Amino acid sequence: MSEDETLIPYLREKRGSEQEPTIIVDSREANGASKVVKGLRERGATVKVEALEKGDYILSDVCAVERKRVQDFVYTLMHRYLFEQLFKLKEVYPKALILLEGYMPIICKFSRIQPSSVWGALLNLAEMELP
Repeated sequence: MSEDETLIPYLREKRGSEQEPTIIVDSREANGASKVVKGLRERGATVKVEALEKGDYILSDVCAVERKRVQDFVYTLMHRYLFEQLFKLKEVYPKALILLEGYMPIICKFSRIQPSSVWGALLNLAEMELP
């Protein structure tokens, strides 16, 4: 997507008197994901940028999102703190989500981790009942 393009054509249209959401974005995340923040604002969300202790996006009192690029996902998986990070997020936000962004086959090219290990971790995350 070029700098001039927007996300508006790809998002559902607002209906009636729906209340616009307020999304809190971690300040470090906002610096690196300006297109995401721009897209949220274009769609009508109120975006507040704050330093967050846990999570990258806070959607409500009970829902937060941790956004990981494929390379970061692999790094945190290999250094064994991915699950710890998600457990801590789940302690504060009962509906903790992970958003994995990128092209998964790139893992083979840039790391020594086996793709089956990554897919196994993803399946464990999907099936795991976090505390």
